[in-house]
Amino acid sequence: MFLSKHHNGIYYLWFVNERGKKQKVSTRCTYKVDAVKFLQGFKRDEYEQRRKNKRKGLSEFLVEFLSYAQGTFSKRTVAIYKATVRNFALIGGDLPLTAYTPQHLDSFKTERQKTVKPVTVNIELRTLRAFFNTAVRWKLLDRTPFDVQLLRIPEAQPTFLTKLDFQRLLNTIKEGWLKEVILFAVSTGLRRGELVNLRWENVDLQKKLIVIESSPTFRTKSGRRRIIPLNENSFFLLQRKQSKDASEFVFTLNGRKLHADWITHLFKRYVRTAKLGNQNIHFHSLRHSFASWLAQDGTSLYVIKDLLGHSDVKTTQVYSHLQPEHLHSEVNKITVSLN
Repeated sequence: MFLSKHHNGIYYLWFVNERGKKQKVSTRCTYKVDAVKFLQGFKRDEYEQRRKNKRKGLSEFLVEFLSYAQGTFSKRTVAIYKATVRNFALIGGDLPLTAYTPQHLDSFKTERQKTVKPVTVNIELRTLRAFFNTAVRWKLLDRTPFDVQLLRIPEAQPTFLTKLDFQRLLNTIKEGWLKEVILFAVSTGLRRGELVNLRWENVDLQKKLIVIESSPTFRTKSGRRRIIPLNENSFFLLQRKQSKDASEFVFTLNGRKLHADWITHLFKRYVRTAKLGNQNIHFHSLRHSFASWLAQDGTSLYVIKDLLGHSDVKTTQVYSHLQPEHLHSEVNKITVSLN
């Protein structure tokens, strides 16, 4: 390796690359003493690896990213990454990572609005932001091209069952195992995946607790472990099941683990059969019902947040409109004399 000074006053470092050819790189220095320091710190292999990384294409990086994601995120999250990046490539092209600009993201945002809901567009934009941030963290990019605003979406109120409608729905269901699943879901606020993957080893009937945590075959949404207290309904339900259940999973059919999608479709069928006033009710509405009933009874949003496993209380605040009477009783604790 040696230094040479260009006519513009900049020193260049010359070296033989991995193909055996001479190559130069600018030191960006005009003083030889600084250029010598650059030479002393220069490592050819690292430089050429960075050069390769700069030329890495979107699809090539996606393969590497998915390999990492499969051991880090849930299957559903991995599927979202895969579908989102491929949709982005269809609209913006499969280019080197360094070629993407904020304009590519704006075009993607505009095109996706034509075919999917705004909520879905925002999920995809957040996914792309995380995807490109990973490329920056892996030193494949100096900075992320992600500079696009999410769509403004009116706050939607959670869809939940009234206790009367819940009883009506429950009376319509014929399968005993499905009744157990629904009762337990509305009594604990568990997500569908958490419920079907609940194992007896995560149940402590003596302390009336269940532990929700990731396993080799299941990952919780946040990846964190949480403990949920059992109310009387859920406690007696599990107590009754434990005495006659030999499976490792709590909820089964003929000794086999329940299929999440099957529960969803069967639940929706019974919603139609019960002719509930709100036909938008779905299985996740049981989780909303759990939180909404607690909020209506004056339970603190911070308590509900912990029970639901939300990372931020902002997510839980969608239930705050159900607490007006409780909020009045709280602010009335402040008494000031007007005389």
